[in-house]
Amino acid sequence: MKLLLAFATTALLAGCSTAQSATETPVTMDDIKELIGKPEAQSIDSCKVLPVGKRACGGPASYVVYSSETITDESQLLNAVHRYNEKAEKDAQTGYSTCQFIPEPEPQLKAGVCWIP
Repeated sequence: MKLLLAFATTALLAGCSTAQSATETPVTMDDIKELIGKPEAQSIDSCKVLPVGKRACGGPASYVVYSSETITDESQLLNAVHRYNEKAEKDAQTGYSTCQFIPEPEPQLKAGVCWIP
């Protein structure tokens, strides 16, 4: 009976480990850009800016722009950026970066596409 209980516990933990690692797949900047696609918009109000990455001294490493008009799943994008930023924060603890502050840029709309200078 103890052997069966030990086997069941091991199988359960292995299943949890597999499920957990599947949700912890690292998000790359390419993944984020793919979710954003081409940020087309009719109005500047649809252009949104998100901080991405972390600097060792604090603050974001850069910013990305997306359009609320063309994004298919905004919560999926926000989740991906959150996961990317969490990993970047861990990496920044052991890495090097300049301590230059990067202010959040104002999005712009040119020829129907959101962008940041």
